[in-house]
Amino acid sequence: MLVELKDIDKTYDRKSVLKNISLTIDTQEIIAILGGNGVGKSTLLRIIAGMERPSSGKIIFRNKKMNIGYVPERFPKNIRFTPEEYLNYTAKISGMPESIMNKSIPDLLKRFKLEQFNNQWVMNLSKGNIQKVGIIQAIIKRPDLLILDEPLSGLDSLAQQELLEIIKELKKEGTTILLTYHESNLFHKVIDTTYRVENGVLTKETDIVKEPIKLLEVEYLNESHVEKWDEIISIERKKDKLLLYVQAKDSDKILYRLLQLQGSIIRVVTVEAPEEDNR
Repeated sequence: MLVELKDIDKTYDRKSVLKNISLTIDTQEIIAILGGNGVGKSTLLRIIAGMERPSSGKIIFRNKKMNIGYVPERFPKNIRFTPEEYLNYTAKISGMPESIMNKSIPDLLKRFKLEQFNNQWVMNLSKGNIQKVGIIQAIIKRPDLLILDEPLSGLDSLAQQELLEIIKELKKEGTTILLTYHESNLFHKVIDTTYRVENGVLTKETDIVKEPIKLLEVEYLNESHVEKWDEIISIERKKDKLLLYVQAKDSDKILYRLLQLQGSIIRVVTVEAPEEDNR
C-alpha cells in the first residue's frame, strides 16, 4: 500500500461533491479515474496530492515524506521564466542535486520539443507547450506518486506518445501513477485499474468496454491539418497517405471535416486500437 483513502467526503457550500470514498493505491500501479465533467475527479486528485483537505475521512500515506508530482488540469500560465529557468528553479527548491538537474532538464526539454523555446517566457507559450512544462516539473524529480489531471489536454500526438513512454519508464522505476483523461484510448494498454466517479461516488470498473475504432485513410493532407483535433486518437503517415484512428462515434464528424479540407478519402474500416508505437 502506498496511499489509502478512508471514507473521504468533500462538501462545498453544503453541496456534496465526494461521498464516502475509500481507495487503496498500491506501489507501481497505474490507476485511471474516469467520469464526466464536474463529477469531482479533479477534487479527488487535489485531495490525494495534498492541495485540498477533505471535509471528513482521512488519508494514510505509507511514507510521510513521500515525493508527489502533480499536474493540474489547468497549469498556471503567468510564469515569467523561460522553460529551462522555471524547471531549474522548481528542481532546486525540491532539493534535486545539481548534477541530476543538469542532465535531466535538457533531456526532457528535448524529448518534448521545448528546447527551441528557451528564449521565451512560459507565459507566452501555447497551451500545449505550457502543459509540457507542467508535466516536466512533475516528473523531473522521479516522484513516488505522479498525479496527472487531464494530461493530454493541448498536447499534439507526438507529445502524447512521449508522455506515454515516460509513464511506462516511471512505472518500471517504481512510480505509481494516478490520472484522469477524457475520451482517449492512448492509456488503455498501460492502465492496471480503472475507477469511475458518478454522483460523487467512486466505483471500480471490472470490465471496460472499449469503443470501436475506425481507421480513416486519406490523401492530400498534412498532419498539421488535423493534429489538433481532439477526436483523433492517433495519426500515422504512410508515404503520401494519412491514417487517422478515431472512435466510431466520431468518424462521421471527422469525415465531414476532411472533405471540407478537400482531402481524398481512400477507405474507412473498423479496426483494433492502433499499436502504441503508431500513436
